[in-house]
Amino acid sequence: MSRIAEWRLFFAAMPSPALVEYIGALLERYGLDKRLGTAMFALANLHQSFSERIFSPTASDRAALLRVGAAVSASSCTLDFNRIEGSAGLPGHIHWRMSAYGVPRAFTALLKEVQQRLAEAGFGHIATGVTPHMTLSYSAPSPLNKIVLDPPLRWTIDELCLVMGGGHPYRYEIIGRWPLLPEIDPPAMQPALF
Repeated sequence: MSRIAEWRLFFAAMPSPALVEYIGALLERYGLDKRLGTAMFALANLHQSFSERIFSPTASDRAALLRVGAAVSASSCTLDFNRIEGSAGLPGHIHWRMSAYGVPRAFTALLKEVQQRLAEAGFGHIATGVTPHMTLSYSAPSPLNKIVLDPPLRWTIDELCLVMGGGHPYRYEIIGRWPLLPEIDPPAMQPALF
């Protein structure tokens, strides 16, 4: 079985180009892009994970994961990212992320569906729990005090993707995408203020 050297596969949702552009402007407004410098994730790589990664996947792994993605049947979910924070972990591993408020039931249901389908296909080792967040950096130069986003940044995840990451510079390539069902329990929309 040939392996795709230096690449990894995982399930994720990818924000639209318009949302990525908005996040870039938001980071610039707070000066976070300058604080992170080269430690910042490339904005095109922003994502919400739904599985861990398979490193150096085989062609067989890829085909099996494409079947897993096609078998997932779950509803869309909306995340409200209400803060940017950066906690210190191990030395040299300061994780900056945009974090969402709470864990919507639809997010939990989607994650469980992905986990179940992965386990059924023999990929239980990557069917782990993830939280609603988007990583901005795994190696930030310093911790970050919480920045509250008011109003929160709202993202409705309506598509599951199989993503292959790797290369120089590191990038993501979507190799499979599947629309999710309509959202069953969408969050209430706040009326516009005049």
